[in-house]
Amino acid sequence: MKPIFGKAPPLGIRLLLAVAASFSLILADGQTNSMTKARSAMETAVGGLYYLANSPRTVLDGVSDNLVDTSKLQIENKVLREQLREKNADLLLLDQLKVENQRLRLLLNSPLRIDEYKKIAEILTAETDIYRQQIVINQGEKDGAYVGQPVIDEKGVIGQIISVGENTSRVLLLTDVTHSIPVQVLRNDVRVIASGTGHTDELTLDNVPRSVDIEKGDLLVTSGLGGRFLEGYPVAVVQSVSRDGSNYFATVKAKPLAALERLRYVLLLWPSNLDMSKVKSMSPEEVRNLVQKRLESQANEADYKVKKAPLTDDNLQENKDKSTVEPEIPTDAPQNEEAVPSEQQEHREED
Repeated sequence: MKPIFGKAPPLGIRLLLAVAASFSLILADGQTNSMTKARSAMETAVGGLYYLANSPRTVLDGVSDNLVDTSKLQIENKVLREQLREKNADLLLLDQLKVENQRLRLLLNSPLRIDEYKKIAEILTAETDIYRQQIVINQGEKDGAYVGQPVIDEKGVIGQIISVGENTSRVLLLTDVTHSIPVQVLRNDVRVIASGTGHTDELTLDNVPRSVDIEKGDLLVTSGLGGRFLEGYPVAVVQSVSRDGSNYFATVKAKPLAALERLRYVLLLWPSNLDMSKVKSMSPEEVRNLVQKRLESQANEADYKVKKAPLTDDNLQENKDKSTVEPEIPTDAPQNEEAVPSEQQEHREED
Protein backbone atom coordinates (compact mmCIF):
# COMPACT_ATOMS: atom_id res chain seq x y z
CA MET A 1 0.00 0.00 0.00
CA LYS A 2 1.40 3.37 -0.98
CA PRO A 3 1.89 5.74 1.98
CA ILE A 4 -0.23 8.89 2.06
CA PHE A 5 2.62 11.23 3.01
CA GLY A 6 5.92 11.29 1.17
CA LYS A 7 9.14 10.42 2.95
CA ALA A 8 10.84 13.41 4.57
CA PRO A 9 14.48 14.19 3.68
CA PRO A 10 17.14 12.82 6.05
CA LEU A 11 18.05 14.75 9.20
CA GLY A 12 21.56 15.43 7.95
CA ILE A 13 20.33 17.20 4.82
CA ARG A 14 17.85 19.25 6.83
CA LEU A 15 20.62 20.27 9.24
CA LEU A 16 22.88 21.37 6.38
CA LEU A 17 20.06 23.37 4.82
CA ALA A 18 19.34 25.07 8.16
CA VAL A 19 23.04 25.93 8.69
CA ALA A 20 23.34 27.31 5.15
CA ALA A 21 20.20 29.42 5.60
CA SER A 22 21.55 30.75 8.94
CA PHE A 23 24.88 31.79 7.43
CA SER A 24 23.16 33.46 4.48
CA LEU A 25 20.89 35.44 6.82
CA ILE A 26 23.88 36.50 8.96
CA LEU A 27 25.78 37.72 5.90
CA ALA A 28 22.74 39.52 4.54
CA ASP A 29 22.18 41.21 7.91
CA GLY A 30 25.76 42.46 8.05
CA GLN A 31 26.07 43.64 4.44
CA THR A 32 22.65 45.13 3.64
CA ASN A 33 19.76 46.91 5.32
CA SER A 34 17.17 44.44 4.09
CA MET A 35 17.07 42.54 7.39
CA THR A 36 16.56 45.80 9.31
CA LYS A 37 13.59 46.62 7.10
CA ALA A 38 12.27 43.08 7.56
CA ARG A 39 12.54 43.39 11.36
CA SER A 40 10.73 46.72 11.27
CA ALA A 41 7.96 45.18 9.17
CA MET A 42 7.66 42.25 11.58
CA GLU A 43 7.56 44.63 14.57
CA THR A 44 4.72 46.49 12.89
CA ALA A 45 2.92 43.23 12.09
CA VAL A 46 3.05 41.85 15.63
CA GLY A 47 2.46 45.22 17.32
CA GLY A 48 -1.26 44.52 17.59
CA LEU A 49 -0.54 41.27 19.44
CA TYR A 50 1.34 43.17 22.13
CA TYR A 51 -1.65 45.43 22.71
CA LEU A 52 -3.98 42.42 22.72
CA ALA A 53 -1.84 40.56 25.27
CA ASN A 54 -1.64 43.69 27.41
CA SER A 55 -5.40 44.38 27.34
CA PRO A 56 -6.31 42.10 30.33
CA ARG A 57 -3.94 44.01 32.60
CA THR A 58 -5.37 47.32 31.34
CA VAL A 59 -8.91 46.16 32.08
CA LEU A 60 -7.98 44.90 35.54
CA ASP A 61 -6.19 48.16 36.34
CA GLY A 62 -9.29 50.12 35.35
CA VAL A 63 -11.56 47.93 37.47
CA SER A 64 -9.27 48.16 40.50
CA ASP A 65 -9.08 51.95 40.17
CA ASN A 66 -12.88 52.17 40.18
CA LEU A 67 -13.15 50.02 43.32
CA VAL A 68 -10.85 52.22 45.45
CA ASP A 69 -12.77 53.75 48.34
CA THR A 70 -12.93 57.46 49.17
CA SER A 71 -10.89 57.29 52.38
CA LYS A 72 -7.93 55.75 50.62
CA LEU A 73 -8.09 58.44 47.94
CA GLN A 74 -8.11 61.17 50.60
CA ILE A 75 -5.05 59.70 52.32
CA GLU A 76 -3.26 59.35 49.01
CA ASN A 77 -4.19 62.93 48.07
CA LYS A 78 -2.78 64.22 51.36
CA VAL A 79 0.49 62.35 50.87
CA LEU A 80 0.81 63.63 47.32
CA ARG A 81 0.24 67.23 48.46
CA GLU A 82 3.04 66.91 51.00
CA GLN A 83 5.35 65.45 48.38
CA LEU A 84 4.41 68.28 46.01
CA ARG A 85 5.39 70.90 48.60
CA GLU A 86 8.76 69.18 49.09
CA LYS A 87 9.39 68.95 45.36
CA ASN A 88 8.51 72.62 44.87
CA ALA A 89 11.05 73.57 47.53
CA ASP A 90 13.65 71.41 45.79
CA LEU A 91 12.82 73.07 42.46
CA LEU A 92 13.53 76.49 43.94
CA LEU A 93 16.99 75.31 44.93
CA LEU A 94 17.41 73.55 41.58
CA ASP A 95 16.85 76.78 39.66
CA GLN A 96 19.54 78.48 41.71
CA LEU A 97 21.94 75.59 41.10
CA LYS A 98 21.26 75.72 37.36
CA VAL A 99 22.16 79.41 37.21
CA GLU A 100 25.30 78.80 39.26
CA ASN A 101 26.29 75.87 37.04
CA GLN A 102 25.88 77.97 33.90
CA ARG A 103 28.06 80.71 35.36
CA LEU A 104 30.78 78.20 36.25
CA ARG A 105 30.67 76.68 32.76
CA LEU A 106 31.04 80.14 31.24
CA LEU A 107 34.05 80.74 33.46
CA LEU A 108 35.55 77.45 32.29
CA ASN A 109 34.80 78.33 28.65
CA SER A 110 32.64 75.22 28.37
CA PRO A 111 29.46 74.86 26.26
CA LEU A 112 26.18 74.97 28.14
CA ARG A 113 24.18 71.79 28.52
CA ILE A 114 20.97 72.00 26.50
CA ASP A 115 17.88 70.34 27.94
CA GLU A 116 16.74 67.33 25.92
CA TYR A 117 13.19 66.66 24.81
CA LYS A 118 11.71 63.71 26.72
CA LYS A 119 8.64 61.56 26.17
CA ILE A 120 7.06 58.89 28.38
CA ALA A 121 6.61 55.37 26.99
CA GLU A 122 4.81 52.39 28.51
CA ILE A 123 6.25 48.90 28.50
CA LEU A 124 4.11 46.32 26.70
CA THR A 125 6.19 43.21 27.26
CA ALA A 126 9.59 42.27 28.72
CA GLU A 127 12.11 39.48 28.08
CA THR A 128 14.61 39.27 30.94
CA ASP A 129 16.23 35.85 30.72
CA ILE A 130 20.01 35.39 30.91
CA TYR A 131 20.43 35.28 27.12
CA ARG A 132 18.06 38.10 26.17
CA GLN A 133 17.38 41.35 28.04
CA GLN A 134 14.87 43.32 25.98
CA ILE A 135 11.57 45.16 26.37
CA VAL A 136 8.90 46.39 23.94
CA ILE A 137 7.42 49.88 24.36
CA ASN A 138 4.36 51.57 22.88
CA GLN A 139 6.27 54.28 20.97
CA GLY A 140 7.14 53.65 17.34
CA GLU A 141 8.26 55.33 14.17
CA LYS A 142 5.17 57.52 13.94
CA ASP A 143 6.01 58.90 17.41
CA GLY A 144 9.55 59.85 16.34
CA ALA A 145 11.44 56.90 17.84
CA TYR A 146 14.61 55.85 16.01
CA VAL A 147 17.22 53.10 16.20
CA GLY A 148 19.95 53.96 18.71
CA GLN A 149 17.77 56.31 20.77
CA PRO A 150 18.73 56.38 24.49
CA VAL A 151 16.11 55.25 27.02
CA ILE A 152 16.14 56.16 30.73
CA ASP A 153 13.84 56.15 33.74
CA GLU A 154 13.68 58.31 36.87
CA LYS A 155 16.77 56.61 38.35
CA GLY A 156 19.17 56.11 35.47
CA VAL A 157 19.92 54.68 32.03
CA ILE A 158 17.81 51.75 30.82
CA GLY A 159 19.26 50.97 27.38
CA GLN A 160 18.73 51.92 23.75
CA ILE A 161 16.27 51.20 20.93
CA ILE A 162 17.44 48.52 18.50
CA SER A 163 14.34 48.02 16.34
CA VAL A 164 11.48 50.34 15.42
CA GLY A 165 8.01 49.48 14.14
CA GLU A 166 5.16 51.79 13.26
CA ASN A 167 3.59 51.74 16.74
CA THR A 168 6.11 49.84 18.89
CA SER A 169 9.86 49.71 19.46
CA ARG A 170 12.22 47.15 20.95
CA VAL A 171 14.72 48.31 23.59
CA LEU A 172 17.98 46.50 24.38
CA LEU A 173 18.64 46.77 28.11
CA LEU A 174 22.12 47.71 29.31
CA THR A 175 22.39 44.37 31.18
CA ASP A 176 22.14 42.32 27.96
CA VAL A 177 25.27 40.30 27.21
CA THR A 178 25.63 42.04 23.81
CA HIS A 179 25.38 45.59 25.20
CA SER A 180 28.21 47.89 26.30
CA ILE A 181 28.10 51.52 27.37
CA PRO A 182 30.96 54.01 27.90
CA VAL A 183 30.85 55.40 31.45
CA GLN A 184 33.05 57.41 33.78
CA VAL A 185 33.51 57.53 37.55
CA LEU A 186 31.83 60.67 38.87
CA ARG A 187 34.46 61.11 41.60
CA ASN A 188 37.57 61.32 39.40
CA ASP A 189 36.37 61.10 35.74
CA VAL A 190 38.05 57.71 35.09
CA ARG A 191 36.55 56.35 31.85
CA VAL A 192 35.69 52.66 31.48
CA ILE A 193 33.31 50.39 29.56
CA ALA A 194 30.35 48.77 31.37
CA SER A 195 29.07 45.56 29.77
CA GLY A 196 26.00 43.47 30.48
CA THR A 197 26.18 40.03 32.09
CA GLY A 198 22.67 38.74 31.44
CA HIS A 199 21.58 39.49 35.03
CA THR A 200 19.31 42.47 35.71
CA ASP A 201 21.27 43.48 38.81
CA GLU A 202 24.86 43.24 37.56
CA LEU A 203 27.25 44.94 35.15
CA THR A 204 30.95 44.26 34.64
CA LEU A 205 33.67 46.81 33.83
CA ASP A 206 36.01 45.65 31.06
CA ASN A 207 39.80 46.01 30.96
CA VAL A 208 40.25 48.00 34.18
CA PRO A 209 43.93 48.00 35.27
CA ARG A 210 44.66 47.23 38.90
CA SER A 211 46.23 50.66 39.42
CA VAL A 212 43.09 52.59 38.41
CA ASP A 213 41.51 54.59 41.23
CA ILE A 214 38.07 52.98 41.48
CA GLU A 215 36.42 51.96 44.74
CA LYS A 216 33.27 50.33 46.03
CA GLY A 217 30.40 52.81 46.11
CA ASP A 218 31.63 54.96 43.19
CA LEU A 219 28.86 56.31 40.99
CA LEU A 220 29.16 55.60 37.26
CA VAL A 221 27.64 58.08 34.80
CA THR A 222 27.57 58.22 31.01
CA SER A 223 30.76 59.70 29.55
CA GLY A 224 29.33 60.88 26.23
CA LEU A 225 31.82 58.87 24.15
CA GLY A 226 30.37 57.42 20.96
CA GLY A 227 27.78 60.18 20.61
CA ARG A 228 24.81 58.02 21.61
CA PHE A 229 24.33 58.50 25.36
CA LEU A 230 24.68 62.11 26.46
CA GLU A 231 27.13 62.85 29.25
CA GLY A 232 26.10 62.89 32.89
CA TYR A 233 23.23 60.41 33.20
CA PRO A 234 23.67 57.96 36.12
CA VAL A 235 24.16 54.32 35.16
CA ALA A 236 25.30 52.14 38.08
CA VAL A 237 27.10 51.98 41.43
CA VAL A 238 30.28 49.95 41.91
CA GLN A 239 29.51 46.94 44.11
CA SER A 240 32.85 45.12 44.34
CA VAL A 241 36.47 45.58 43.23
CA SER A 242 38.83 42.58 43.19
CA ARG A 243 42.52 43.11 42.49
CA ASP A 244 44.21 39.75 41.99
CA GLY A 245 47.99 39.85 41.97
CA SER A 246 48.23 37.28 39.18
CA ASN A 247 46.01 39.28 36.80
CA TYR A 248 46.85 42.63 35.23
CA PHE A 249 43.20 43.72 35.18
CA ALA A 250 40.92 44.16 38.17
CA THR A 251 37.51 42.49 38.41
CA VAL A 252 34.91 45.22 38.95
CA LYS A 253 31.18 44.58 39.35
CA ALA A 254 28.50 47.27 39.37
CA LYS A 255 24.76 47.35 40.04
CA PRO A 256 22.44 49.34 37.73
CA LEU A 257 20.55 52.14 39.45
CA ALA A 258 17.38 51.44 37.47
CA ALA A 259 15.19 48.58 38.69
CA LEU A 260 15.14 46.72 35.38
CA GLU A 261 13.01 43.84 36.66
CA ARG A 262 10.20 46.19 37.76
CA LEU A 263 9.95 48.59 34.83
CA ARG A 264 6.55 50.00 33.90
CA TYR A 265 7.26 53.39 32.32
CA VAL A 266 10.42 54.75 30.65
CA LEU A 267 11.58 58.02 29.09
CA LEU A 268 12.77 58.47 25.50
CA LEU A 269 15.38 61.19 24.91
CA TRP A 270 15.74 63.44 21.87
CA PRO A 271 18.78 65.76 21.81
CA SER A 272 17.34 69.19 21.01
CA ASN A 273 20.31 70.30 18.87
CA LEU A 274 20.25 67.29 16.56
CA ASP A 275 18.27 66.78 13.35
CA MET A 276 16.45 63.50 13.92
CA SER A 277 16.28 62.72 10.20
CA LYS A 278 20.09 62.72 9.94
CA VAL A 279 21.02 60.74 13.01
CA LYS A 280 23.93 58.40 12.32
CA SER A 281 24.34 56.28 15.42
CA MET A 282 27.05 53.75 16.24
CA SER A 283 26.36 50.20 17.28
CA PRO A 284 27.42 49.01 20.76
CA GLU A 285 30.14 46.87 19.17
CA GLU A 286 31.54 49.89 17.30
CA VAL A 287 31.59 51.93 20.52
CA ARG A 288 33.45 49.14 22.29
CA ASN A 289 36.00 48.87 19.46
CA LEU A 290 36.53 52.63 19.41
CA VAL A 291 37.24 52.85 23.13
CA GLN A 292 39.39 49.70 22.96
CA LYS A 293 41.56 51.31 20.26
CA ARG A 294 41.84 54.42 22.41
CA LEU A 295 43.00 52.37 25.40
CA GLU A 296 45.52 50.48 23.25
CA SER A 297 46.96 53.72 21.85
CA GLN A 298 47.35 55.10 25.37
CA ALA A 299 49.14 51.92 26.43
CA ASN A 300 51.47 52.13 23.40
CA GLU A 301 52.33 55.75 24.22
CA ALA A 302 53.08 54.80 27.82
CA ASP A 303 55.37 51.95 26.67
CA TYR A 304 57.18 54.31 24.27
CA LYS A 305 57.88 56.76 27.08
CA VAL A 306 59.18 54.06 29.39
CA LYS A 307 61.50 52.44 26.82
CA LYS A 308 64.79 54.38 26.65
CA ALA A 309 68.24 53.46 25.26
CA PRO A 310 70.53 52.00 28.01
CA LEU A 311 73.46 54.20 29.01
CA THR A 312 76.83 52.38 29.07
CA ASP A 313 80.05 53.47 30.79
CA ASP A 314 81.60 54.45 27.43
CA ASN A 315 78.61 56.65 26.60
CA LEU A 316 78.71 58.28 30.01
CA GLN A 317 82.44 58.98 29.67
CA GLU A 318 81.96 60.35 26.14
CA ASN A 319 79.15 62.63 27.27
CA LYS A 320 81.29 63.81 30.18
CA ASP A 321 84.21 64.62 27.83
CA LYS A 322 81.88 66.51 25.51
CA SER A 323 80.48 68.51 28.36
CA THR A 324 83.89 69.45 29.76
CA VAL A 325 85.56 70.54 26.48
CA GLU A 326 84.56 74.13 25.87
CA PRO A 327 86.07 76.59 23.36
CA GLU A 328 88.32 79.27 24.81
CA ILE A 329 86.84 82.70 24.37
CA PRO A 330 89.48 85.50 24.43
CA THR A 331 88.66 88.25 26.83
CA ASP A 332 90.98 90.85 25.30
CA ALA A 333 91.35 91.92 21.70
CA PRO A 334 94.61 90.76 19.98
CA GLN A 335 97.41 93.35 20.23
CA ASN A 336 99.52 92.39 17.18
CA GLU A 337 96.77 92.81 14.60
CA GLU A 338 97.47 95.65 12.15
CA ALA A 339 95.04 98.46 11.89
CA VAL A 340 92.85 98.27 8.79
CA PRO A 341 92.38 101.50 6.87
CA SER A 342 88.90 102.90 6.87
CA GLU A 343 88.58 102.70 3.05
CA GLN A 344 89.53 99.01 2.96
CA GLN A 345 87.15 98.40 5.85
CA GLU A 346 84.31 100.01 3.89
CA HIS A 347 85.13 97.80 0.85
CA ARG A 348 85.08 94.69 3.03
CA GLU A 349 81.73 95.66 4.48
CA GLU A 350 80.36 96.17 0.98
CA ASP A 351 81.69 92.76 -0.09
